Order: sequence, then C-alpha cells, then structure tokens
Amino acid sequence: MELKLNQVGSIKIIEISGKYDIESTEEFESIFNKQLESKPQIVAIDMTKLDYIDSSGIGSLIKCLNSLKNKNGKMILVGIKPMIMNVFKLAKLDMFFEILSKMDFDTKYLEDNDDIDSLLKK
Repeated sequence: MELKLNQVGSIKIIEISGKYDIESTEEFESIFNKQLESKPQIVAIDMTKLDYIDSSGIGSLIKCLNSLKNKNGKMILVGIKPMIMNVFKLAKLDMFFEILSKMDFDTKYLEDNDDIDSLLKK
C-alpha cells in the first residue's frame, strides 16, 4: 500500500494505492488520525488506485469514519473500482459510507474552488 496526502481548501485527501489489508491498517490509521489533529470538516479517501481491500481494511475504514464522526467531520470514499464496490454493496456498507465517483467528488467539492478563483480574476 502507498499513501499520498493532499489538501484542497479545507478538505484533506488521502490517496490509497495498491492493497489495503491487515499489514497496512496500522499505517493508514496513524496517518488518518494525524489528519484529525487539524479538525478537518471533510476527509476524502481517494480509492481510484486501490486494487484490493480485505475485511481488516474495511474495518479500519469504519473505525476511522467513527473517529471522524465523533469530531463532527465527514468522510467521503472517492472513486471505488467496481470489484471493490461490489464488496461494499454486499456488506451493505454503501449505506454506511458516503461514496462518490471521482468526477462527482471533483464537481461537488473541488471545481467550486476553481470557479471562485476564476471569477475573482475577471
């Protein structure tokens, strides 16, 4: 698993690549919890490059979601591949998490920032 951190405005973005399994949950949770120190309103988990997730990875996401909710924050899972989405649907986790396609997330949360900047420049 490889993790990359980004921030766009007040939104923290954690990009996960590769496999999210029992061997990587501790690293992910450590990085996630570090992001909570700045009390973000939204943490987006970019899963467009995630190829595999096991039950411990899903459990870790649930744990992180609950931590963020306790601080009145919101977690969004972004760009889940169809094979992984099937696992979320079978476990009914698609009702528990907010899940958006990459395009929907960008449109809803990121492009608005660019529009304001472009209007200010005019």
